[in-house]
Amino acid sequence: MNETSKSALRRSHDPAFIQHYFVGEGLDIGAGEDPLAAHTHLFPRARRIQSWGEQQGDVVQMKGADDGSFDFVHASHVLAEVANPGKALARWLDLLKPGGYAVLTLPDEDLYGKGAWPNRFNKRHKASFTICKPEKQSAQSFNIVDLVNTLSHVASCERVSLLRDHYDEARNDADQTARGLAECAIEVVLRKRAVPTAQNMLDAIVKARSAEASINAGRRAVKTYPYRFMVYHRSMMEWLRWDREDEVDRILEQCVVRLPNEHLPRLYRALHAISRGKLHHGFRLREAAMASFGWQRRTTAQPPATFPEWKGESLAGKSIVIWSEFGLGDEIFFLRFARMLRERCGAARVTVMCQTPLVSLFEVSREADAVIDVKHAAQLPVHDCWVFPHAIPAHLPLELDALPVSVPFLRAPSDEAPALLRTESHALKVGVVFKGAPTHENDHARSLPSLSVLDELFQLEGVEFFSLQKGAGADEAAQYAQRLSNFHDLGADIRSMDETASAIAALDLVLTVDTSVAHVAGAMGKPTWLMLPSYGDWRWHYTREDSPWYPTMRLFRRRFGGNWPEVVARIRGHLLTLIASNLDSAGSSALPAPAISR
Repeated sequence: MNETSKSALRRSHDPAFIQHYFVGEGLDIGAGEDPLAAHTHLFPRARRIQSWGEQQGDVVQMKGADDGSFDFVHASHVLAEVANPGKALARWLDLLKPGGYAVLTLPDEDLYGKGAWPNRFNKRHKASFTICKPEKQSAQSFNIVDLVNTLSHVASCERVSLLRDHYDEARNDADQTARGLAECAIEVVLRKRAVPTAQNMLDAIVKARSAEASINAGRRAVKTYPYRFMVYHRSMMEWLRWDREDEVDRILEQCVVRLPNEHLPRLYRALHAISRGKLHHGFRLREAAMASFGWQRRTTAQPPATFPEWKGESLAGKSIVIWSEFGLGDEIFFLRFARMLRERCGAARVTVMCQTPLVSLFEVSREADAVIDVKHAAQLPVHDCWVFPHAIPAHLPLELDALPVSVPFLRAPSDEAPALLRTESHALKVGVVFKGAPTHENDHARSLPSLSVLDELFQLEGVEFFSLQKGAGADEAAQYAQRLSNFHDLGADIRSMDETASAIAALDLVLTVDTSVAHVAGAMGKPTWLMLPSYGDWRWHYTREDSPWYPTMRLFRRRFGGNWPEVVARIRGHLLTLIASNLDSAGSSALPAPAISR
């Protein structure tokens, strides 16, 4: 088609291109067999034109191309081949120096596309373009005026024109670009404004001294960089700091509109809704966000193809399998739904498939009619349906502050406590976990940097500490046990989740970061104090100090801008109260668990 050659010949007679647009260092994006560099002689003020083709990399990400390094960028029909033209164009504008030009040609959906979709002449096209129509002809149709307006904070519009020279109306049904000089395109020229960098705008959001200042800074950043997820994400995180959850709702909806084909905006919108307590709505959004991924994203064993996935229909008289999904803590948390599927949905039989460390503990707890190791998924008997745990609340409406009674739903397999816990001492017995698995995506925030963060607690009299730490941090716990007379290392002798549960049963309190131990203790109804980062997991919600999911749990959040010692200082105050209560009761339980009905 040689569209670049056609446009170069036409533009060589236009003074604006010779004197302004094609001047200095340029980048030809999507250059193929018809590069703009082959026509440099037509534009004497263009010193050098680099070509960016398939070998250089993705035309949307443009990795390796430096921001603010070009006087002009050129792209011929390339925007039609990307799913999100606005995101691509915004990235190309990043590459320009202030005052630089973006010169684009786009296939017109009527002159070239003949008003039909998909495009009849080019199967690579993922988008079509029009200058201005009252209605979109398809979801892939983009009004270039709207697109230019979206980016108006970054670039001014120098021209938008329909290129219909040499177009023959009598041959309207033919691809007139295949031969001859007809371009059948829209030409757009934008001029880059001098704008702050994205990082500078993000810094302004963070450094704002008030909620309104932060919100205004975030709005400016989104207008300037409307296709950068990190701008929405940082605005969201900072606005949560100011308890402006309604503003977060709005900005996440805007993010999904601007980045409709991306997973993270849809996932964060779902998690935000759940965190706000909108459980049914949030989990439905989450399932929709996960729908484009295969089962490998959620589990280690392929769900059955011989019977269907549950979508919320009646389970009266039927059998269902709750499938293994994500981590140990997730599987413990969702075990509660085995009972709910029987009591609220009428299931006659509920099987739970879980990871190996949980099998025995789940069997002893007797919440499910059968428990199967995910390693033995191939031997699963036929059921009426199966479901991923996270999908259950999408089909089973729940009210956060009126959850069905479910705790305790884990039970220790043995009443025999570890030897270190079998003592005549009346001191308060507190279990400690200070680190999670380092492979967890948020471990840098949820785990304590060192056991020494809790040193202020270890100096208290009337309390004995028992480490349940496994894996990362176990060596440090062992060293503390050698140094401190009131610190004992149970983790070194614990070999299973069953033994972890038995140890927890013999404790008065569990003090832990957000790990599977927190879920075991909470599911057993054991008093549990959970240390959380400023931004925690969805199941701990926003700002709450209690957990509707685990009635015997208390949440100690790290305040925004605060540190772990501040959290420990609050814990110390509450612990002193418990120690005094324990001494007054002369050895009776310092923390009687609330009455929990089955």
